[in-house]
Amino acid sequence: MTMANTKLDRIERDIEKTRAKILEQQKKLKDLEAQKVEEENAQIVQMVKAVHLDGTQLAAFLSAYASGEITLPQPEATYPAEQEDNDNEE
Repeated sequence: MTMANTKLDRIERDIEKTRAKILEQQKKLKDLEAQKVEEENAQIVQMVKAVHLDGTQLAAFLSAYASGEITLPQPEATYPAEQEDNDNEE
């Protein structure tokens, strides 16, 4: 019976170690997600400051965009077929 208890004790210790590691990784993930949001917010603030709009102007612009009064140009799409054609020209 001692051998069975020893094995069971070892398994229980391994379970506790694994739970502790999972909790540590969950905390790390939460911290990284918070850092990501913080960096995204900092980049947004930099972009807003770069266009030199005051708060009223920025609010008016965002409101007009949200209501569809203004639209932003869409980036031109590159088509993979064009790239394939260029590869065949060699």
